[in-house]
Amino acid sequence: MIDGPGKGPSGTTWNSGVLQVTGNDVTLDKVFVKGGVTFQGSGTLTVKDSIIEGNRSAQSAVLGMKGHLDIQDSTIRWKAGEGGPQDQWGNGAIHGDSTMTILRNDISGTPDGIQNGPGRSRIEQNYIHDLARIGSYPNNTHNDGIQSYGGPDLSIRYNRIDIEGPDGVAYDGTHQNGAVFVQPSGNSSQNLQVVGNFLAGGGYIVRLEGPMSGAVVTDNKFGPTTGGWGEVLVDKGVGIAQWSGNLAASGKPVDQP
Repeated sequence: MIDGPGKGPSGTTWNSGVLQVTGNDVTLDKVFVKGGVTFQGSGTLTVKDSIIEGNRSAQSAVLGMKGHLDIQDSTIRWKAGEGGPQDQWGNGAIHGDSTMTILRNDISGTPDGIQNGPGRSRIEQNYIHDLARIGSYPNNTHNDGIQSYGGPDLSIRYNRIDIEGPDGVAYDGTHQNGAVFVQPSGNSSQNLQVVGNFLAGGGYIVRLEGPMSGAVVTDNKFGPTTGGWGEVLVDKGVGIAQWSGNLAASGKPVDQP
């Protein structure tokens, strides 16, 4: 167990309840970190077979400011009863400008599951669920399973992303935006892959905005859209290279918008 403000492993130091990782290549293996982790190195932070439990001192459970995050076979969550990261809007459990390899993790407890800034990342075989619904309309969280801000070569494959129901503003005041939301911010999306996932929840379960080119959306299964508007919203400026094998909860094909 790594519990602040005690001594952390080489290349790390505790700072107000956050494990600051400043070493260029650091591995956290089979540990329970009771606090957020912030990576500031230029190499790779590797997390495997571990539990990272963020708290109100952290911006995210794992915040990558640069370099690369390699997180596998771990639980990334928020401490129960702590509310969201920093404020009611908060961040993803895994968040930042690092490139990412995120494989086979259980991710929960924050307003978003994963927020990815640069693209060039692989997000596969994760379970994203039980996101935090905080605040009251209109000042409330907009929950997304995965939110991408653009960039090339983002792979979202074989995940189960369930943000627990449709957009509920009209019902209980919460705002479930989408299981996958790609909103390029000064960095066009190129060669996005959304393949083989189970996706559920949100006003639209998948929402794609431009500029985007070369997107592949295939073999996904969608949950019910009751109370929402549909499975997919594709805005202008989105180029789809391949669309096939996507099925609604009824078993009917989801046609390319």
